[in-house]
Amino acid sequence: MTRTFSIFILIVFLSQFGTLSAQQYQLSSDNKEALKYYKTAELAYRQKELPLAIESLQKALKKDRQFIEAWMLLGDSYSDLSQKEEAIVAYEEAVRIDPDFFPRMYYFLGNLSFEIGDYQESEQYLEQFLCNSEISPDHRQMGEVALERAHFASQAVLHPTGISPVNMGDSMNSVADEYINFVNETESQIILTQKISRGIEQENGRLFDEGFYQSLLKNEIWNSPVAIPLSWQENLDLGGMSISVDGRKMYFTGCHWITGYGNCDLYVSFRKGINWEAPSNLGTIVNSQWWDSQPAISADGKQLFFSSKRAGGMGGADIWKSVKLPNGKWSSPINLGDSINTSGDEMAPFLHADGKTLFFSSNKRFGLGGFDLFISRKDMTGQWSLAQNLGYPLNTKDNEINIFVSLDGGQAWISSDKEGGKGGFDIYDFQTNAQIRPEKVLFVKGVVIDADNDKSLEAKIVLTNLLNNSLEDSTTSDPLTGEFLMVLHPGTDYAFNITKKGYLFYSKNLNLKQTDTAEYIQQIFKLSPIKAGVQITLDNIFFDFNSAKLKAASTTELNKLLEMLQENGLLRISISGHTDNVGDLTYNQKLSTERAFAVYSFLIKNGIEANRLEYIGFGDSKPLEPNATKAGRSINRRTEITIL
Repeated sequence: MTRTFSIFILIVFLSQFGTLSAQQYQLSSDNKEALKYYKTAELAYRQKELPLAIESLQKALKKDRQFIEAWMLLGDSYSDLSQKEEAIVAYEEAVRIDPDFFPRMYYFLGNLSFEIGDYQESEQYLEQFLCNSEISPDHRQMGEVALERAHFASQAVLHPTGISPVNMGDSMNSVADEYINFVNETESQIILTQKISRGIEQENGRLFDEGFYQSLLKNEIWNSPVAIPLSWQENLDLGGMSISVDGRKMYFTGCHWITGYGNCDLYVSFRKGINWEAPSNLGTIVNSQWWDSQPAISADGKQLFFSSKRAGGMGGADIWKSVKLPNGKWSSPINLGDSINTSGDEMAPFLHADGKTLFFSSNKRFGLGGFDLFISRKDMTGQWSLAQNLGYPLNTKDNEINIFVSLDGGQAWISSDKEGGKGGFDIYDFQTNAQIRPEKVLFVKGVVIDADNDKSLEAKIVLTNLLNNSLEDSTTSDPLTGEFLMVLHPGTDYAFNITKKGYLFYSKNLNLKQTDTAEYIQQIFKLSPIKAGVQITLDNIFFDFNSAKLKAASTTELNKLLEMLQENGLLRISISGHTDNVGDLTYNQKLSTERAFAVYSFLIKNGIEANRLEYIGFGDSKPLEPNATKAGRSINRRTEITIL
């Protein structure tokens, strides 16, 4: 008996495989009642009345269980309703009746099995599909790609990574969507986006409310998220947020704003004290007429990664990067290329504070279904490695959409709509493993105050890499609170300076070359107003052993001293040299004087009048610490200045 394919099966097939020349055949059933119900189902399906179509098909199949077209249309109806398990059962019944009736059904079964996480079953169906010698080369290629994807997922499940994300529970998650945005350096504060569906369109034209929330860790328990007060937020559509490592700059997405250039643009807001200032659009260099969203700012504030659907990409949403120029403006964005981007969607970039480890989500690279999380690392040449899937069970058949990793690299948080959650997207946390752990970074955190009255100061803080005398990072302390935070990289030797006009600069050497013992720094930094009798140690003045020759690493500190003298034309100082007690008194006295003179000579050569300077050597007569230890002797070998 000749047979026809349901027109709706052909529609599904056309949408996935391209053109097909349909031929009309007689339906496989000759039961009149079954045929009547089937015709009713066809009409209902055409009119998108899927529950009615399913009801009619079930009646048809009660009359004729061998009615293969009815099983196929039932599978279509369930599939359109995203009832994937039911669709699989219906298609399997069709295959059971006649395995050769519609061989391409195996492709559909393979995809549906993949979507419900039955990867081994998916492999088997796709292998059966590829056994058909009549499929076209294009269809065969699609089947081979699907089989490779199913094999990858199957192997991922068979070889789990050992990472087990844990839902953060009712104190953090709700029936709404929660997306992780930021965790502070001590892992005691979480900032997230919460998206609450309203079900019906609001006066503002939106179907949901989206806002930024904060949760704090108290006695090892996270409190319920509280909305971050933003005086300018009312009736604005915003989301996709990234906060700078010091918690004072917020980059986010604003959609359909009157200040926008496309449907969604990138904005930045700055925090002073506890208040977030009105945001500004990043401009037409960064933003396009298309969808620009989900920014991620680097720890030094010099690189901005984001997802965009702009022209010139590789398809869908791609990840792009813009660099902050010396004039403070952002460069034209560049596409990160095919090691990161695909013809699908790449979303939610996150650059760890190590500056080398990039995370993002993708729905096109080999994964376990939906959006998976991936990692790429930057090599010595600045190239990004081919992105790697973070593996199972971190990634699942559901959507893992974004990630945040702690400064030390040991803890991470993701947003996922995994089964068993509180509803929608929830936040999960887990300990990282060696595969995904970034390089450890530390931080220097503090408050800058006036040494005389404890008033908070807005000061400039600079980190200089003494290994190559390059500027590593700079920032300013909060004008209201004096707070700041900067990232430190173990293995580096830093000159750390705080400067403010009218004050003696603060100098500290942060030598982190011993990576195993390197620790973060947190303290109050007091700046002394310039007045007679005030003294500071120049912590980043270095000499060769038993020599008065200044090392190249001293350049940064010497220039800070020079700058202070140039800004304060009436300032007179005394430069004093000090040694430890190793060696005889005469030698130490001579060496300390020569070292003070070396600094004096540098200043004279750079235009400072001699009558503003004095120099003197004290040898080992004024120790700050006992000379009994190596650390004590190191502290005692110093150069100081005193205001005259």
